[in-house]
Amino acid sequence: MRNKVGKIYTVILGVLLLCSCGGKQVLIDETREFDRAVWQRFTPESFDVKVENPDDYYRIDIEVVVDSALMRNEQLPLTVNMYSPDGERRMFYAYINLVEHGRWKGEMQKGRTKKGLRVMRQTIRPFFTFNDKGVYRMDIGQATSQYELEGLYSLRLDIERTEIDYKALED
Repeated sequence: MRNKVGKIYTVILGVLLLCSCGGKQVLIDETREFDRAVWQRFTPESFDVKVENPDDYYRIDIEVVVDSALMRNEQLPLTVNMYSPDGERRMFYAYINLVEHGRWKGEMQKGRTKKGLRVMRQTIRPFFTFNDKGVYRMDIGQATSQYELEGLYSLRLDIERTEIDYKALED
């Protein structure tokens, strides 16, 4: 009987710990599709990101759906401009590697009739922090030399709360 009560307390404690950890917090997970699979050079995509816990760490991922028959680039350079609620601007570059060792990366996209569409996801900032609470505007633009970048069907921005694994960093 005593052993059974101990197991029950262990289960209850485990459930309480899981509930108190907060779990995964998604700040944004939005996809933008491009007309005719073309992204104009000077037309950035804007996303509004609501931040409640600025002291947490967040992982920023970009996912693109690319038509390998139309895309001429092996890498997709991006400019990211972030505007804080008080008007501060932070800017950085990000690169999505589309080809590796001469082969297209990513998985073939299911559910579309067109062949050659590949889904590629890449983390552009593994541990990002925000300065303040509030709504940030994130503008993501393509930074290739082409005015019209052909072969890009969609761009997805995914920002989620993450934890730093200090133990893994020591190895």
